[in-house]
Amino acid sequence: MTPALSVIVPAYNAEKSLQRCLSSIAAQTFRDFEVLIIDDGSQDATGKIADDYAAMDKRFIVLHKQNGGVAAARQDGIDRAGGAYVLFVDSDDYIQPDMLQELHQAALNEAADLIICDFNLIRSDRVEYWHQQPASLEREALMGAMFYFCPLWNKLIRTACFRNSGIRFVADINAGEDQLFLLKILAANQPFKAAYVGKALYQYDLTQNDGSISNTGVSAEKRLLPLILFRDEYDITPVQGAYDQAILHIAYDYLKRPDLCPDFKKDFGPFKKNIQAARGLPLHTKLLVLLRLHGIAIPVGGMKRS
Repeated sequence: MTPALSVIVPAYNAEKSLQRCLSSIAAQTFRDFEVLIIDDGSQDATGKIADDYAAMDKRFIVLHKQNGGVAAARQDGIDRAGGAYVLFVDSDDYIQPDMLQELHQAALNEAADLIICDFNLIRSDRVEYWHQQPASLEREALMGAMFYFCPLWNKLIRTACFRNSGIRFVADINAGEDQLFLLKILAANQPFKAAYVGKALYQYDLTQNDGSISNTGVSAEKRLLPLILFRDEYDITPVQGAYDQAILHIAYDYLKRPDLCPDFKKDFGPFKKNIQAARGLPLHTKLLVLLRLHGIAIPVGGMKRS
């Protein structure tokens, strides 16, 4: 029998957190789902933990494969997904017991293709509530918001939105692959309807993922690549302003991380026109970025706000 939802869990050397993750899915109040655990060539007990769950609950299905990265693992998951909607859950995170129920109900009520919820970001010393309500649920507004920050795991997605359009994860991109995937879905599907659930149903745990991109950082080159690929494939004219603003915002972020952007001019020089055209951020932000592009380094915080 075809499930209503497919939950995809890529897992690599996740023995410390996978059991908590899978337990949170098994405890869902909504029951009509399948779980596709993609063991991405793990060298620890990840595979055994996944197999144990599959032995206990037929809704849990395990695929063991050679290591290929998170993008390839997610693609393997959606290739096998039978649900009308999919949800991605990272193996070091967990979800609230009513997450599937809340998102599925919103999907039905709104006939939505994409359902977004809030999340808690868990640090070692505090928990932060991250509101994710978009300024607008219109397709172009959502696309603009996703140019800068675009997690995949707090979104329920209609399977037909990527399957009918032939949208796939780019296998050799493992930083921003989720951003590129979602942007393509928004660009390829018209009409498109989104909904929002104002609850922190996803628990994004930074204390567990010591080897994740979130903790180790990603280079400016890799951070910009998904935006470059999307720009080269789709017409971004309707959202050009949001694109320019995101480029400026990212450039400013990397002013504070020279370890991840040793050649600022090389990485951001090609985006000078975008940075000059950007609106919506404080003037001092743009000035600091443009000065750095001209070889003048002023410490962030060394210029007074205008």
